[in-house]
Amino acid sequence: MASPKGLAKFVDVIASQGGMSYSNNFDVVFQFNKTAHNKIRKRFNKVGLDFGDQLGTSAADTDANVSSSNAADVLKMFCEEAQLPNVQASTGNLTGVRLGEGQINYATNKLYTDFQLGWMCDANMTPLKFLNAWHSFIFNEYGPDNNDILEKTGDYAKVGEALSKIKSETGTLGDREKSIRLHYPDEYQCNITITKTEKGKSAANSRASMMYTLIDCFPYAIDAVPLSYGASQVTKVTANFYYSKYSIVYNDIRNFNG
Repeated sequence: MASPKGLAKFVDVIASQGGMSYSNNFDVVFQFNKTAHNKIRKRFNKVGLDFGDQLGTSAADTDANVSSSNAADVLKMFCEEAQLPNVQASTGNLTGVRLGEGQINYATNKLYTDFQLGWMCDANMTPLKFLNAWHSFIFNEYGPDNNDILEKTGDYAKVGEALSKIKSETGTLGDREKSIRLHYPDEYQCNITITKTEKGKSAANSRASMMYTLIDCFPYAIDAVPLSYGASQVTKVTANFYYSKYSIVYNDIRNFNG
């Protein structure tokens, strides 16, 4: 059992380090550049996701400045699960370097795996629409007439229609003769920033200790979304992303109150 003196010292050390870190403080922002990602931003617009007119798609710095009309802000607010990425090293080995020694391992290169993001869904299913629009842009569908199905006005994007109207739509989306052509990676890969934040004086996320920038990200798997009768629960969706590498910005917040 810790002595009162030891406990007081422990509390002092925590305070000197800026307090403890809590896992429910983080920001996730998708960086879709207006020039390089013009095509995919148009696809997002068709399903009601407006990333604005800025060159980039930075979300509001603090929760107080969030705009419900900015897709980057909405996706940041509803993101409830993120992972700070891991890193591994692939290794080679040598045996018998010195007499009587066994195997010696040495590093050869970095290995980057994947990461997962999870969202709570609003009634408009904004996070799922975002992920499906992104994935369908990667695997672009063409009809028998050799035209891009989702570039047409089409029957897949409606606004304020009744259930009966939605159920009556089939059209080209139900055509079995559709073919798939992939877009170039530069058109669908983007950078994602995951910032570890802590509560400060001015906002709940005003202190940022680390920011990971994951480069060339895209969703390779969107998990099934369970629906069932019974007790009402918030609908959630998760997706797994690949990336090529990441960089880290470090920020010392021990003496910063925010």
